[in-house]
Amino acid sequence: MRCKGVLSLLALILLIACHPRISTDPGDGSTPAERLLAGLYTNNQNLKTFKGIGEIRLWQASGFQTARAAWMATLDGRIRIEILGPAGRPLIKLAYDGKTLYWFQASSGDGLRQKRIRNPNLARLIDVPLSTHELIFFLAGKFPLYENRQVALDADQLELTHGPGGLRETIRLAQDHEEVESVSFYAGEKLRYKTELSDYRQEDGFSIPFRLVFSTGAAAGLEIRVERFWPNTAVSSRQFVIGPE
Repeated sequence: MRCKGVLSLLALILLIACHPRISTDPGDGSTPAERLLAGLYTNNQNLKTFKGIGEIRLWQASGFQTARAAWMATLDGRIRIEILGPAGRPLIKLAYDGKTLYWFQASSGDGLRQKRIRNPNLARLIDVPLSTHELIFFLAGKFPLYENRQVALDADQLELTHGPGGLRETIRLAQDHEEVESVSFYAGEKLRYKTELSDYRQEDGFSIPFRLVFSTGAAAGLEIRVERFWPNTAVSSRQFVIGPE
């Protein structure tokens, strides 16, 4: 199965709930663990916008779908994704401008659809409770943090506890502590989702993972293989809005 199945799944995104906001404060660095976290969090701090192209692969218990895709995003949470057909023309367009989610499928006959929402969650699309803003951070070679956290370091792993709600974040590092290999979120003891990051490459001084895998430990997930990445490209606000065709 290729992009036809992907198109039908993407329609579900308009029904998805919102997600907590990412913190922009890495902490005061008062302990060795907090200093390590702050140093990692400032990686790629001068990356503000980017564009990319590559292949996405969605899998579930019933099978998998693959499609080529192109995307652009800003670190403040705006994103546009286009699923490409065999000739490179967009079969589906999806954009989020920070307030409204837009979706257009060329072959559906339904026209443009849109919904006002804050930081949409992709759980009903990929069976992984990943928000659009978290996806942007990972594509940019960064990782999301949330407020009211405690930080501990255990060998090559940072353990973060966020607030009273039981949200935990585990960040596994390479042996030199220079790269993030995976980030896992837990609700209590239950895994919410895990992101694996690999094949890091330097793009104009930015360290970018060219392979990303998002999964819940069950038979479902999303893999993104980046083919080209363009950092700090010029973008305009209107590119994150889809108008009538």
